[in-house]
Amino acid sequence: MRKLVLIVGAGLLLQLLLPHLPERPGLVLACVPIAAAGLYSAVGFRRQARAATGRIRGATMLGGVAGGLLGLAYALYAAEALGLPVGVAPDLFGVCAAVATVPAILLAAPPFPDRLALGTYLIDVTTVAGAIFASAWHFVLSPAAAHLPAGGQTSFVLTMLPEIVAATLALMLMSRTSGPHSLHLLAAGMALFAVASVGSVWTHAENLPWYSGGLGAAYLVGGLTVAVSSRNVIAPADPTGWRAFTSFWSTLSYLPTVLTLGCVALEYRVNGTPSAVLVWVVLGSSALALVRQFLNLLIVRRLRAELDHRAFHDPLTGLPNRAAFQRDATAALARGDAAVLLLDLDGFKQVNDTQGHAAGDAVLVSVAAGLGELLRTGAIAARLGGDEFAVLLPATDPETAAGTATRILGSGIRGTIGVSHAAEPGRALDEMLHEADVALYEAKAAGKGVVRVYGQGLPWGGGSSSVRPAAGSHKTNVLPLPGVE
Repeated sequence: MRKLVLIVGAGLLLQLLLPHLPERPGLVLACVPIAAAGLYSAVGFRRQARAATGRIRGATMLGGVAGGLLGLAYALYAAEALGLPVGVAPDLFGVCAAVATVPAILLAAPPFPDRLALGTYLIDVTTVAGAIFASAWHFVLSPAAAHLPAGGQTSFVLTMLPEIVAATLALMLMSRTSGPHSLHLLAAGMALFAVASVGSVWTHAENLPWYSGGLGAAYLVGGLTVAVSSRNVIAPADPTGWRAFTSFWSTLSYLPTVLTLGCVALEYRVNGTPSAVLVWVVLGSSALALVRQFLNLLIVRRLRAELDHRAFHDPLTGLPNRAAFQRDATAALARGDAAVLLLDLDGFKQVNDTQGHAAGDAVLVSVAAGLGELLRTGAIAARLGGDEFAVLLPATDPETAAGTATRILGSGIRGTIGVSHAAEPGRALDEMLHEADVALYEAKAAGKGVVRVYGQGLPWGGGSSSVRPAAGSHKTNVLPLPGVE
């Protein structure tokens, strides 16, 4: 932020000095730092590209090309101010710099989560580009183009289009990311050059000094911003797309449309009839806004569904989490008799300590998949946390629940299970989980690898019964540590 404040200060200082200098020294004073800034950014982006990969590598390489072309353009402008013949080369390099910025911005923008997000982005680009072009054409470009021959008008428009597209994409990149980073600042710098280029047409048409209206400051601030951009980092992509709806920057894409509406109102008040170009842009923007709003509703609905899924599911195993189990199991207990199983894996801590957490995660995923294959329809399996899993079996008697638990251990899952049974509807889930927990710890005290049902009236362990899977029933040891008990 401090650098940006200094850059703006330098631009204001230049703007104050230019009216007091002869034209040629003033042009040299403005162009030399911009040329140095462009070449400086080319080197900086090249260094960034060496450490980047994929899309970001391509974006930084193109950013370096844009910065280098910008530096060459203004070096030639400075040479022209000193009386050297340069022809149309500086204008050509400047346009090419804007053209190179377009794919750089597209590559730097976060990837789209789906086609709906891509559709809204294309609508925004079309709306913003149309608003910028209509306003610039009505107030600046059209009066200037009227003094050009027919062939010159076409080339004039084609020359300005890359500048307008670069400015549009700069606003759209800012609306989809948060905080300044390298391509973010590059886009902002090139957008300032686009604004200054359009403004220069106005100063030329009105026979005003080239720096009038603050254009001298705009050129220098744009060039120095491009230089600073090459020393920042690329912001991480947002995989959810939610940032595009919650960030402050998301409002930037609406500014050109709001300005166009203001232009229509002003034109109507002054002349009684707004420009046809502005009217058609407003009508087109309104139609696109309706389509965009419909797409936004679909995107928000999808994002809400994703957030709801994340809130009630374990991110590692994909099973329902404790909150989801509390909700669904409570509803099932209210409907009739049911059993709750608590599964605790045996030897899991040793897996994490000796083979690493990646191996432990693989065990948890395998156990979750095994539970999904073993349980009948209507059963609810969840991961409560750590290596503890819970299962609710609706409409189940104690013997069937014990049999299901025995079948789980017999499938190769090395663990211990405590079972609690509700004979009638309305039992509190917390009470049943407590009973299953008591049975679980009694089973572990009995030697692990067994199933214990709470409340069977047997003398061992305070009134619970235990079942151990039959010998040889373990098909595969899910925990990858032989001999761990």
